[in-house]
Amino acid sequence: MELTFVGTGSAFNPVLENSNAFFTLGDRLYIIDCGETAFGKYWDLSALRDATEVTVVITHLHCDHVGSLGSLVSYCYLVLEKKIRIVHPLDTIVQLLDLMGIKRKCYEYLERIPQGPAEPVRFEPIRVDHVDDMACFGYIISAEGDAVYYSGDATTIPPQVLDAFRKGQIHHIYQDTSLVTSDHPTHGTLAYMEATFQREERKRVSCIHLDTDYRNLLGEKGFSLVKLI
Repeated sequence: MELTFVGTGSAFNPVLENSNAFFTLGDRLYIIDCGETAFGKYWDLSALRDATEVTVVITHLHCDHVGSLGSLVSYCYLVLEKKIRIVHPLDTIVQLLDLMGIKRKCYEYLERIPQGPAEPVRFEPIRVDHVDDMACFGYIISAEGDAVYYSGDATTIPPQVLDAFRKGQIHHIYQDTSLVTSDHPTHGTLAYMEATFQREERKRVSCIHLDTDYRNLLGEKGFSLVKLI
């Protein structure tokens, strides 16, 4: 399973656009986050128009992750005549859409995607540390015998994710990574990523949410670069 990204920048790096992603499975489209710069990219996807089912999974409510979600919901409902599914462990996402003026009839809210033969993809939420005043979730995404981890925004990678990665149960990690370090980090840092992953492991790790464009440096250090549209 490989995620395709509509951007690879941090909230304060709009040149690289928001680090949000998507993938398809059959005629289903799965979107991970929908920040301020994302709607135009999703709007241009043939997969959005062609999908029989659209699911948007939200990691947390910062603007670079949900800033254009209201536009996506409205466009799908009013123009494409699709009622999309929005997944987030907390109903704060519903409250946010209420404040945006998005009627609840325009989408289906789910705390989690139900498991069963009708659901080919599993999103397992994991609470991660990002900021003190907002809950944030990473996800282990599993489908067709493959699994990846998507961090959302997190200062570290949960131990159970690293353990599954090293056992080969998680095949790829997408982790938000900052070049700048501070006493109160809100994202992983390149120093942390280098200390966490041996050189031979880094081809299975992608650094996203970049505060500056240091993709050449990431490549030199052996980390994988994400696929962008």
